[in-house]
Amino acid sequence: MRILLVICGYLVLLGCQPSALSAQSDQNAASAHRVQSEELHTLKEGEERLQSQQQKRSFKTALKNAVSSSGLYINQIQFVGSHNSYKQAMPESFVKQLLQLNPKVLASLQYEHGPLGEQLDLGMRKLELDVFYVAEENQFLVGHVQQIDMNSNCATLRICLTQVRAWSKNNPSHAPIWISFNAKDEYILGLRAPEVFTAEAFALMDSIIEEVLGIQLIRPIEVAGLNWPLLREARGKFLMILDQGGSKRDMYYQGWQKRPMFTDAPEGHPAAAIMILNEPLEKFDEIKRLVTAGYMVRTRADADTREARENDTKRRDAAFASGAQAISTDYYLPATQFGNDYQVILPQAIRCNPVTAPANCQAFE
Repeated sequence: MRILLVICGYLVLLGCQPSALSAQSDQNAASAHRVQSEELHTLKEGEERLQSQQQKRSFKTALKNAVSSSGLYINQIQFVGSHNSYKQAMPESFVKQLLQLNPKVLASLQYEHGPLGEQLDLGMRKLELDVFYVAEENQFLVGHVQQIDMNSNCATLRICLTQVRAWSKNNPSHAPIWISFNAKDEYILGLRAPEVFTAEAFALMDSIIEEVLGIQLIRPIEVAGLNWPLLREARGKFLMILDQGGSKRDMYYQGWQKRPMFTDAPEGHPAAAIMILNEPLEKFDEIKRLVTAGYMVRTRADADTREARENDTKRRDAAFASGAQAISTDYYLPATQFGNDYQVILPQAIRCNPVTAPANCQAFE
């Protein structure tokens, strides 16, 4: 009997003890697995929280930028535009004649631009057109100087505006685009006299503008009292400006409430909103004062090719610093033809105005 008990104990020792060890090992493994799972779960939760926080920060940043931009008024931005935007190079035959007669005048005319759409693609948000009234044809030719400098990227006012409208249709969120006009009727000795601008001529000009861009216009009556629209409300729209003084301006702004074009009306006049001050060095303080008072101002970074030939940036720098909203130039591309890199351009189409924009300003198209 004792032997049987010993044998049984021995068998138990052999058979039962490994089972107990195996069970303990399984318990330890399960416990380790639970710990590892809990650690992985905790790590995953941490990563998800971090990702969520980053997404929230990104959303808040985007929202802040969007709110900052959407809360801007159009007089709180600044942009660059081209001078005589339509202009192609002067015909070679006239270049040779002018070189003999007046080299200085020739030098002032030696600039040119690409098609209007290409300029807009490069970020220009102001264009300029010189128009000649042709009563017999019921239209306006676009060119610089009658007879000798009429090569143009768009031959008539209607063609120019139609090209711009097509670009706008393909870029509907663009910042508002200025288009200014010089009504050309000056007599130049030795050249054919152009037709004089009359009330009928301006009525025709208004009708063409209305026909092509009417539904996209920001009108003088809409901003009476310097009540400028928000940038978000002005996207895809245009401001037309008659860049004339004297009798032509006075003729045009009679009945300004119904006109599509702004004028360079004197400060305090009911029609006054956009001012033309082309000399930012001499008129720096005046431009800054008008901009601060709520007016929009156009000035020039260069003229007659002088600054580009000399790579002189003083006028350009003053133009930007003055707070003038529209900075006009012939050199949004580098002036490599004069052996330097003179250029007037912004990193993007618009930026916050250095004088009128709020401190937390964010401006983008």
